[in-house]
Amino acid sequence: MIISVTGAAVLAAAVIGALYYFSDGENPIIGLPSHISVSNNLPEEGDGESSSEEPEELFIEVASENTKVESTPETTILSSKENVHDGYMNRCIFLGDSRTVAMVNYGLINDDAALAEIGISHPSFKKNRFVNNSGKEYTLNSYLESHQAPVIYIALGVNGINDQNEDHYKDTYNDLIDTVEGLAPNSNIVLMSIGPVDDNGMYKRTVQNSWIRKYNDFLLETAKEKHIFYLDISEVLAGSDGQVRPEYNGGDGLHYSSTGCKAIFDYIISHPVPGISDDGEYVVHYVKPNPKNTKVTMDDGSGIDEEKLQELLNMMMQQTTPVPEMAVPAEPSAEETPVPTKEPEQTVTPEKPAATPVPEAPSPEPTQTPEPTATPEPAPEEPEPEPEPEPEEPPEEPGEDEDSDESSDE
Repeated sequence: MIISVTGAAVLAAAVIGALYYFSDGENPIIGLPSHISVSNNLPEEGDGESSSEEPEELFIEVASENTKVESTPETTILSSKENVHDGYMNRCIFLGDSRTVAMVNYGLINDDAALAEIGISHPSFKKNRFVNNSGKEYTLNSYLESHQAPVIYIALGVNGINDQNEDHYKDTYNDLIDTVEGLAPNSNIVLMSIGPVDDNGMYKRTVQNSWIRKYNDFLLETAKEKHIFYLDISEVLAGSDGQVRPEYNGGDGLHYSSTGCKAIFDYIISHPVPGISDDGEYVVHYVKPNPKNTKVTMDDGSGIDEEKLQELLNMMMQQTTPVPEMAVPAEPSAEETPVPTKEPEQTVTPEKPAATPVPEAPSPEPTQTPEPTATPEPAPEEPEPEPEPEPEEPPEEPGEDEDSDESSDE
């Protein structure tokens, strides 16, 4: 059952917005690969309909009967190929989770070439409603009706890997594969291996590399049985100890840095599906993430909560060096400003005791509040006869009218 969390959605919106915040004005993301050009001629957001004025590069190439290739035991695991070109990416789409979302927001994959969402697990994928950065809404069915690309990568499985029921994990994954095959019969399906993590990272209680290796074995065997393909991205992401390489660790042990995402991108291109053309130039039409379109889906197996999403945001803020320097002083400065505002309020309080000399005449007559109101009448009389001898009033008080002298003291 899918659980919608409002607070988590807000935090996730900040995560997505943070990636665009780190732009340099020209390239959407700092450190964008130089061999990928970025077009700022973006389609209008929100209508979800294609326009005849949109560049052709926005459209994914459609698969045909000639593009369908069945794998063999020798070709199931996609192997390295030399002299490849990034035009291959014009013929690929991706079904994924937050790791795929990062690929989109780092400017590596076109917004419309990915159906992905933060926190989504493969059992929830079929029934979920997705919204991409441009505001277009899709279900799995509607997306594949219009995006039957020659190659479809399924990059799922890390969310829900702690499923206590191993059969449930496998059955729901097989069901998703069968559904994709039925909706896109001419497409080549590639099962992307689940990338490695840091066993001591933030998600160590819900994700471990031993579990990942077990289910990667399942994905490989499934690919062989169904005569589809398997891409082992762990080959480039994992170190000799099986853990995610430090330079690819985004900071929480589960998500990948921009360098790690770039390594995955290059690995995909250098390990293509046999027979798929790589002609042409791959142009990323970057669409700024819109917090209004950001959506989070969390189920029992996703293993993330609001607190972890906030930490994910913090991790994203550390992807570029200028960000921590800008973000850290911004927070204390906001906290310091209210502190001095309270200080003047405290300076006002000593002024009130200064008014205490007024009740210094504790005689019964001044205690009557209405009498001091009437005292202003003798007040004008006092400055006329003796304005200066006010300090000498104490000797005059016993001699002359005590009432009037006392009122003049006040």
